[in-house]
Amino acid sequence: MQDLSVRFYLESGIVNALENLSFNVTTGSSFGIVGESGSGKTVTALTIMGLLPTPPGRVDSGKILFKDKNLLDQKPAEMRKLRGKSIAMIYQDPMTSMNPVLKVGFQVAEALMVHEKLPRHEADSKAIELMTATGIPEAEKRAGEYPHQFSGGMRQRMMIAMALSTNPDLIIADEPTTALDVVTQAQILTLLKDLQRKHSMTIILITHDLGIVAQLCDEVLVMYAGHGMEHGTTKEILADAKHPYTRGLLESITRADREIKRLSSIPGTIPNLVAVPAGCRFHPRCPLAFTKCTTEPAPPAFRIGNNRFAKCWLFENDEAA
Repeated sequence: MQDLSVRFYLESGIVNALENLSFNVTTGSSFGIVGESGSGKTVTALTIMGLLPTPPGRVDSGKILFKDKNLLDQKPAEMRKLRGKSIAMIYQDPMTSMNPVLKVGFQVAEALMVHEKLPRHEADSKAIELMTATGIPEAEKRAGEYPHQFSGGMRQRMMIAMALSTNPDLIIADEPTTALDVVTQAQILTLLKDLQRKHSMTIILITHDLGIVAQLCDEVLVMYAGHGMEHGTTKEILADAKHPYTRGLLESITRADREIKRLSSIPGTIPNLVAVPAGCRFHPRCPLAFTKCTTEPAPPAFRIGNNRFAKCWLFENDEAA
């Protein structure tokens, strides 16, 4: 992704949803995107998938390169071929993402019939195999049931089976464990990790939970109010966060290697994206903000080390870094 800017043009004003967002995802890796609600994570995913609601949404600048193609230049028919075949998405609420009046087995088989041109009986057999592979018991029997007859964890497994049906190169998982209990969350994450290893898939995981990132992701991008604030390997960022926002997120979660104490929080809320503050978007909530944070435009991404970046004036020169 290169300098992607996305805005929503509403009667109330222009929502600056993404601003010059850039990152690279290595083939076969797991890439996490984290941040509070409203930071632009889901807009990023929808733009990659070509599902941004237009109007009111519009891509004002940038590129999204996938297999040497700019996805933003593809016609709707070409994007429909890519979606489900080369790029698949696991949505955060399977109950609203699955068709309530179609049997779950058919919903998995449908992608195989459309993209792989398999006859119905072959697609049905492959759908049952995929359901079994994602840990659904008695898959042949349950293929004839409807989404409301499945538990939350089983519905999420169905979404994963649907995403895997055409062996995509890239899977985007948007909060795949939301509203699941911790045991089911762990099972779903283990399943994703095993399937990625088995099929050599690339995964972009969108979440607000740094614990999930620690378990699944190789690299992580921390987003705030449409900006990518810090980017690096998960190990580096969790061990030594540089950006004040990333530090605030880490201080607000419990950790086994830390003395038990009252959790801290980041004061305030994400700014109104119709009227973003001048300078760095995080400065109204930042404990380390100084004059330059409010008077200068938003800072660029400063390189820290080999492949690590932070958008903060604290890292303007090597000595500060």
